[in-house]
Amino acid sequence: MMDRTEGRCWVSYYVSGGRYADTSFRVLVDPAPTLGPFATYEEALETWRERARATIDYASVRYQIVWRDDAGAPPAPAAHASDAVA
Repeated sequence: MMDRTEGRCWVSYYVSGGRYADTSFRVLVDPAPTLGPFATYEEALETWRERARATIDYASVRYQIVWRDDAGAPPAPAAHASDAVA
């Protein structure tokens, strides 16, 4: 979202993901709640690390960092991990 008074663009970061059907990561079968918004990428990265560490024993669980540069609902997890924006 553009702050017109200062000319800055605001970006919100989110951590999304969950359990996929298999390790091809094409079908998300049990989405986890989307976490965020985070004001900085570093904040989102720390949360992503926490979620990744907490689920390290589950090969079919994956999280990703996604972002929005405008107001609105948080983005849904990408259909495939390679489609993620971060």
